[in-house]
Amino acid sequence: MALTTEDERTGLSATGAGTATQAPPGAARESVLRNREFRGVVMAQATSECGDQIAAIAISLLVYGRSNSPFLAAATYAVTYVPWVFGSIVLSPLADRFPRRNVMLTCDAGRAVVISLLALASFVHGMPIGALIALVLLSSFFSPPFSSARGATLPDIFESGSRYVRAVAISRILQQVDQVFGFALGGLVVAAVTPRGALALDALTFVASYGLIHTHLSLRPPADGRGRPTISSLLRGAIPDLAIVWRHPARRALLMFSAFSLIFLIAPDSLAVAYARQHGHGAVVAGILAASQPLGVALGAWAFIRFVPVQRQGRYLLPLGVVGATCLILTCVVPPIGVLCVLWVGSGLAQAFLVATIAAYNVVTERALRGRANGLAAATIAVTQGVGFLLWGAVAEWRGAAAGVAWAGITGLLIMAVARYLWPNEVIDGAWARLASAHDEH
Repeated sequence: MALTTEDERTGLSATGAGTATQAPPGAARESVLRNREFRGVVMAQATSECGDQIAAIAISLLVYGRSNSPFLAAATYAVTYVPWVFGSIVLSPLADRFPRRNVMLTCDAGRAVVISLLALASFVHGMPIGALIALVLLSSFFSPPFSSARGATLPDIFESGSRYVRAVAISRILQQVDQVFGFALGGLVVAAVTPRGALALDALTFVASYGLIHTHLSLRPPADGRGRPTISSLLRGAIPDLAIVWRHPARRALLMFSAFSLIFLIAPDSLAVAYARQHGHGAVVAGILAASQPLGVALGAWAFIRFVPVQRQGRYLLPLGVVGATCLILTCVVPPIGVLCVLWVGSGLAQAFLVATIAAYNVVTERALRGRANGLAAATIAVTQGVGFLLWGAVAEWRGAAAGVAWAGITGLLIMAVARYLWPNEVIDGAWARLASAHDEH
């Protein structure tokens, strides 16, 4: 749910908004797009995220081709979530203790080196699949501090709350668009240059991202003036910091709802390659299937912001979750690829509720807790998404990819039923009242 957030895995790792003065319609939009630093961050985001999606298709096809195992193919996705569990908690404070520009540059350089090694390792005949997955895991450890630094940089760039909120919205929608083009292009790239060539291309995207950040983003001093942290200090402070964030009832409810929703909505991402292969299709169809849900997420996010008043957004969380689960259940009939794409786009459209939960989560989180809230959100969602990848991959190994997606939808309906029974109406209504108030100020 970046959320972010990866996310980056889920969007809940986006940071909180401040206050703003009233601006003429369209002025905030123009000022955001004209800001040189923001343009650099956005171009770097688009470059590296598209490369990541191409690499995801390449790695999954590489592992599936060697093992013929849907579970191992899904596991290559799942291991990328492990660093988000530990890295988001322990490494996210680095974005406060070091200059954020330097953190981003270091992470880009590290990922470029490791992905290059992964591309070279794929040429070695007899290279164990475990070794390939280990390199994927290593490269993923650079993502949490990079994501935290990038999210924390946006309020450094923009002083007014209205411009900051718009910048976060642009980044969120861009992430989904990147997935659409990255996955769709990924199938074509892999078919044209082989999975190894696609991995080399991904390494080049991190080099490009490094250059864009270096040339566009200003160097600022660390936000936290306590000096360089040690490993022991990061570990000692992790649990008390997370407890402070977790104790807030609205943050806890919004985070858990998003995390448990994504555990079933993640199924198409993890099984697109296996589904295409099991039904006689190649890399191009796998890329199109993988792009279907992110396309729906991008369209749903835009429509939700554009047409649903802020005061009413909280009412749609549970109904949209039910719609998304139902779309996944219909995969069990194994429809034609075009119909399946429509169903998976529909499951993405239903994820529009994440726009509302991200905004409400941010508004109820005070600025001083930004890094800690980032870490908790990214770690929690990474756990549920990683579990989802492994769970639906295991079901696909047993009963086929179509059954894996369908059982994810059935699980989603059960989760929505439990959420409806436990839903803290007063707490959530209070969060949306604050969200509406913040939007009125903007």
